[in-house]
Amino acid sequence: MAEKKPVVIKIGGVELTIPPEAKVKDVAAAAGVAIPRLTIDAATCKGCQLCLKGCEAGAISGEKKEPHVIDQDKCVQCGECLARCKTGSVVPA
Repeated sequence: MAEKKPVVIKIGGVELTIPPEAKVKDVAAAAGVAIPRLTIDAATCKGCQLCLKGCEAGAISGEKKEPHVIDQDKCVQCGECLARCKTGSVVPA
């Protein structure tokens, strides 16, 4: 099994390094960074489902290989989708 590596994300111009097993919301809070409302860019989303699998609130839906969407009423702005997306499709709403 491959060793998990830290993920680097940018929120509001601030670069955050998320260590393996850490929560995005915890790292952001410690840095004084608020996670904005997020959406998924349908033009670049490949439907890999990594964001869907990481969503704490079950706010993301979509079929495999089809663009996904975030239900803003369910989203708790945890930022896990942002850290998991490999295509940069999760963006501020």
